[in-house]
Amino acid sequence: MLTIQRTALQSVLKWTGARKLSPGRDDEMESVVEQSPYQCDRCGATNVVAAPLVYGQGTHTYSTRFSSGTTQSFSAQSASPPRPQGYFRPIVLWGPAAIFFSLWTFIGLGSILEFRRLTLFKVDLACVFLGLCLASFTGLLVSFRKVTRYNREVYPRLRWNWEHTYICRRCGNSQFIPS
Repeated sequence: MLTIQRTALQSVLKWTGARKLSPGRDDEMESVVEQSPYQCDRCGATNVVAAPLVYGQGTHTYSTRFSSGTTQSFSAQSASPPRPQGYFRPIVLWGPAAIFFSLWTFIGLGSILEFRRLTLFKVDLACVFLGLCLASFTGLLVSFRKVTRYNREVYPRLRWNWEHTYICRRCGNSQFIPS
């Protein structure tokens, strides 16, 4: 029985890369201590863990009969990963303006085509609405391009930096370790 425990302990030590604290004898079980290769720059503590680990340990989901959700500790909230940008905000900002101005452009152009006698003011007004419609659609497309560029170029780098950020559990100092 003791040899099975010893071989299991040795395989765990080999798998985790941990060192033995005490050599022990054959009839005693050896204790295992995980040694962190990193130290905090501010306080010198060796209790430094990765930001994804802090986030994962502090985030819990729950489900009851009438509700479900997620709870987070303050440390998990501060160690949250970066999020990609969505397309909802540009649609909310530029979409109603584009719809409004395109509607009035079609109404203005329809009235010009329907009534042959027209004044110069109606043509100018239809041209103003057409310009505002084109400007709002251009703003929508530029916003979509910015979101796409951020999600394709900036977000992966931020995510990689977050995955290589380590947080001291003693003083809360975060440090970037690109290993």
